[in-house]
Amino acid sequence: MDDAKPIWILSGRFGRATVNVTDKALVEHAHREFNILFKLGGADAAFRSENETLALDDSSLLMFNPWVPHAKLVNADSPTIILSLIIEPEWLVRVLADRAPRVDRLFPNRRETVTEDVRINANRLGAAIPQQLMRGGSDCEDLLIDLIDSVTRQYADPTLPRDIISTARPIDYRIRKAIAYIHEHALENPMIDVVAREVGLSRSRFFEQFRRCVGASPQHYIDWVRMTAATRWLSSTDRPLIELADELGFGAHSNFTRFFTQHIAVSPSDFRRNTISVEGEEPASSSPLAVAR
Repeated sequence: MDDAKPIWILSGRFGRATVNVTDKALVEHAHREFNILFKLGGADAAFRSENETLALDDSSLLMFNPWVPHAKLVNADSPTIILSLIIEPEWLVRVLADRAPRVDRLFPNRRETVTEDVRINANRLGAAIPQQLMRGGSDCEDLLIDLIDSVTRQYADPTLPRDIISTARPIDYRIRKAIAYIHEHALENPMIDVVAREVGLSRSRFFEQFRRCVGASPQHYIDWVRMTAATRWLSSTDRPLIELADELGFGAHSNFTRFFTQHIAVSPSDFRRNTISVEGEEPASSSPLAVAR
């Protein structure tokens, strides 16, 4: 596969919006942000989530709530042009407070039919992001808000109460301790057995409790913390990649590149080269290793 396929990345307090031309597979991953995917052109693509295969084609969009695991399958044919939104829950609540309570199951279905309104807004944003990166303007956030507004109006669960401020899952004190340990030792890529031992649980019990409390597996959570640190540092510093790889605990630069590419289908160097931040803003959780649940 050609690693030089075009990619444009916009970051800000909303999270990240990416237009990517890719045929690559992505490993199964999960994160605390919403992930909304649109096909802008090219071949159809397919994703996998909890034993369900989901087609991303001209008539559909995919929506993954926080901590829902998902993976992209390798394209059988030519590349797909994908608009991928990684949306911070806090930003979504703030922008759409009248209709978007902070819930971890905002979208009841992972695949929906694209309405004409949603398609128009997705195409507008998809066309604007490459232009913004080329001219350094700041026109995209309004288009993003329009798109998120149309998506939530169309697909958010209408039965959700609108006065909820937070529906965070109850966290066992041992899992809180585990989360703190993971963030403290994230750059060391802590082993799950070690984390379980630190909080006094067997591996199986720890896995069960962690998933129940957080909504993701321990490994998905660790990977998310490390990817968050990587993307923040790549977009906000010019430190050499070999330094970042070493500080993130990967040892060899090639291991870092492989891990990063398997998660977002672009190499660290291409991510840095093709990312622009809106008005220099960082996502809502500004510290790469801040405890975020």
